Amino acid sequence: MIQKKDNIKPSNITYSKNNILYNSQGIDTIRLIAKHEVILRLLERMGLEVHTAKKNTPLSQKLKDILSLQSKDKTTRYNSDEHKPTLQYTKLAKGKALNNYMTIARNTPLLFDYAKHHKKAKNTYCMIEFAGLHQPTSHIDKEVIKLISKILKYKAFKVHSIDIATDTTDKKPIDYKRKTKSKTSKELKEKGVILQGSSLYTNKPNKEDLGRVLFYDKYNKETKHHKKRLALSLKHWKRLEITIKPNIYERDTRKGFIDYINNEAFFSALTDIEEVAKEYKVKSYNNNYLIYQLNSFIDNRVMNNNESKKRFNSIESVERFKVSDFRRYVLL
Repeated sequence: MIQKKDNIKPSNITYSKNNILYNSQGIDTIRLIAKHEVILRLLERMGLEVHTAKKNTPLSQKLKDILSLQSKDKTTRYNSDEHKPTLQYTKLAKGKALNNYMTIARNTPLLFDYAKHHKKAKNTYCMIEFAGLHQPTSHIDKEVIKLISKILKYKAFKVHSIDIATDTTDKKPIDYKRKTKSKTSKELKEKGVILQGSSLYTNKPNKEDLGRVLFYDKYNKETKHHKKRLALSLKHWKRLEITIKPNIYERDTRKGFIDYINNEAFFSALTDIEEVAKEYKVKSYNNNYLIYQLNSFIDNRVMNNNESKKRFNSIESVERFKVSDFRRYVLL
């Protein structure tokens, strides 16, 4: 059977290794637990409107996941209308990319349990999420980072989890052969390693401070699902996405974002991520973008240059930061 060749011509190409941040590590998603009434007051002071998420929008899948909780939960926690799962959002900038949205999820089992732990009404807390913060083919507005930074500085909003995404070049396909060379099928089953399409993931990593580990074909996802026009030089683009999950019930690890990234627990988690990356044969990446992000969240003056004003996540913005003398944050 003759396979159809990729229809890639120079005139069709939008993204290549020369015009996107490639082989970089960075934060892609941040999730915080906050009191719902407190975040609403803060957003009002910031002049941001809150809306209820609807279907047929960039938030459709997230909304579907939230609403599905009601049918999955076998308890009576959702009997009352005020305790039904909901998803709200506020727009941080124009555009349909996920990084332009801040979502607010309410009435999930995790939030009910968290409220019970703190002896609060079960609809007291919500989950704030900022996603798409490390997507090289998506434009990130400097103003988005400024707004996120203001919210991250509130100590009362505790870190639930942080997704660290690492991009690399890997010519090998993603399949079980990558893992079965060193592990038996029984061990794979015990660890919950799942192969789905061109993605390999597990929710049971061998690290206490890590959650889901996802390794997938980024080129495939960008071209087939997001319809992006990528050069053949990106054909072997793979991504390792690992969730850092501090213990939200322990005082020592239940911290606001700024306190958490300055805590030993964060540095330990990054070390564990590096070890997992080696297991998945991920190499040839740098953390310049990660350091740039963290500095920008702490002090917005990092972005006071023309390149960052045009596009926060451009090659030029990160390069200008690398040669500047301005540093508020350094990874140990």
